[in-house]
Amino acid sequence: MKKITLPPIVEAAKAKPLSYNPFTQEFIYYDKVSRGEQKIYPLAKLDDNSRIKLAIKRYQASEENTQVSTLNGESYSKETIIEQIKKKTSVGENFLSLDLNYLEYYLSTFPSDAFSE
Repeated sequence: MKKITLPPIVEAAKAKPLSYNPFTQEFIYYDKVSRGEQKIYPLAKLDDNSRIKLAIKRYQASEENTQVSTLNGESYSKETIIEQIKKKTSVGENFLSLDLNYLEYYLSTFPSDAFSE
């Protein structure tokens, strides 16, 4: 397979999947995309359940286990964020959107040959 030159990423972030393929039920990772072993399944094509799976896997893979504080003074651990996403609470929806919107922005810098059809 053809190697693909991707935008730089910090080493710790390589553990977080870039996407999820609902047909193969595989998470898609930076190193495998750059080696040409996987293609990124477009986030815009993911259904709600696949988006939730992706966000949860990304939070689980996060090395940091710090508290995230919101402007209203509430704090959330990584585990709490994951629980909120699973329960589909408004807080969970906000964290899901935050992560996937950032991911979508980052993926917009990738070459088109990194993506599946």
